[in-house]
Parts: sequence; structure tokens; C-alpha cells
Amino acid sequence: MTASNLASPRQRHVRGVVLVLLSAIFWGAAGLFVRLLPFDMWTIVFWRGVFGTFFIGCYVFWRFGPNTFRVVRQMGPAGVRITIFSTGAIMLFVPALQNTSVANCMTIYAALPFFTAAIAWVWIRERPSPRTLAASLVVMLGIGIMLGPTTAGPRLGDVLAVIATATMALMTVAIRRSRNVEMLPVACFSTIISALIALPFAGHLFDLTMRDYLAAAGFGLGPMTLGLMLFVIGSPLIPATLAALIGTLETPIGALWAWVGVGEVPATETFIGGAVVMCAVFAHLLLDRRANGRIPREIRADA
Repeated sequence: MTASNLASPRQRHVRGVVLVLLSAIFWGAAGLFVRLLPFDMWTIVFWRGVFGTFFIGCYVFWRFGPNTFRVVRQMGPAGVRITIFSTGAIMLFVPALQNTSVANCMTIYAALPFFTAAIAWVWIRERPSPRTLAASLVVMLGIGIMLGPTTAGPRLGDVLAVIATATMALMTVAIRRSRNVEMLPVACFSTIISALIALPFAGHLFDLTMRDYLAAAGFGLGPMTLGLMLFVIGSPLIPATLAALIGTLETPIGALWAWVGVGEVPATETFIGGAVVMCAVFAHLLLDRRANGRIPREIRADA
């Protein structure tokens, strides 16, 4: 029996919220690292996968030791499904970020709760609470402000960001549905598979400078390792829609990373909409904590 199983529902909930919040901070740096690597998507995906595999693999072997291969064998069909969804999502976000602004890509990703809520409702019959629905509506308002009216139509990166977000929603619900699957090996396999898929197509495989290798290593350690690991550990502890809602913080965080790191200044609408998104998320979490001292309905169903 794991420490998560021994903890109370309230403790599991708080731990899940904290871990998913931290994952959003690390994951939000993905756009910055894509900007720091001026290569084709396959080269970026390959080297990010190589470094991600190394960092995640080290932790997996440290965590499970001689039982690592037994844990991998026990993943089963559920682990395979989650690995496929995870691999698709982490690969699609690179070309999405290359073909649109970081703020745009992250804003589209902020629609994740709506994809997740629909899939969770259909797939595992998990109804979101009224508070989550209300907060999601406010998040949608923030997304509308950030995107703003356009006459040029969506860019290729916007379309890829939509597909990547839908894939991420499938992964979120699949994780929620399969709590007995150890998620760390899933994260490791996702980075391995992404690197193997990218290898034959990488056009600048060994054209990286030392600075580029350091940026690729940072990509592998930050968004890929810490972001993915914290998410796959934390998201099973809380309702799928809540995990997705917290993940919307990646939108303003990602825009901030790109602004500070490479001077990609967000539009005024991004500042306003990002503030709306953050307020909605934190208000939801505060109300969730202070709701008469009770464990939320979504958590009680897990107990």
C-alpha cells in the first residue's frame, strides 16, 4: 500500500493540487525552450526526448530499484493507452509552438478543462461540480479576451494546439480512470517513443552548439521531466476536470516565461485574459478549501 493510499482523502486532494500547480509552472516553460532551439520540430523532439528519458529514467530506477521491470510489466493495456496519449500530446505541442505565438498556444491549451470535462463525463461518468463549471466559464471568458477578434483565421499552430489539447484531455481522463497504473514509467516511455519517432526525420541532429545542448537538456529536465512527472503523480489524486482547470495556469505562466526569456511581449489582451484565468483558478481553489470545511463532492466519491 502506497503513501497516497494511506493518506486521507483531504490530504490526497491537497497533495494533488500542489503537484499539478507545480507541473503547470514547469510545463509553462516549454514555449521558452522551443524559442531557444532554432531547429526543425523533429530535431527538438529528439533531443528533448533523449534528455527527458535520461532524467525521468534515473528517477524511475531510483524510485523502484530492482522492481522497475516488474512495475513496467504490470502497466497493462491502460498504461499503453496513457503512453500513447502522452506521446501524442508532447510531440504535437512543439510544432504548435513553432507555428503560432506562445501566448496563443498556451491560451488554446487553457481550454483543456472543457475537453476534459466532456471526455470524463462520457468516458467515466464523472460529473464536474457546479464550482468547477462556474470557474471554467470564467476561464473561457479569459480565453476569449486573450485570443481577441481576428480576421486572418487560425494559424497552423493554433490547429495543432487544439489537437494537442484534445490529446492531453484524453491522457488526463485515462490517468484518472487507471489509478493503479504507475505513471512514472509511462512518462519515461513517452519520451523514449517520441525520440525514436523523431530520429529518422531530424534534419539538424548534430548541428547543435553547446548552448543548444544546454537548452535541450533544460527542456528535458524542466517541462518534460518535472512538468510531466508532477502532473502524472498529482492528477490521479484529484478529479480530472479540476486537474485540467489548475493546468490552465500554464497559459499566463507560459506567456510570462517567453516574455522574460526571449522578449516575446504578450499583447495587452493577454495580460487581461491571463489575469482572469488566474483569478478563476485561485478563486475555485479557495472556495474548494473553505466550503464549510467539507471534502468536496468530487473527492468524497473517491473515498
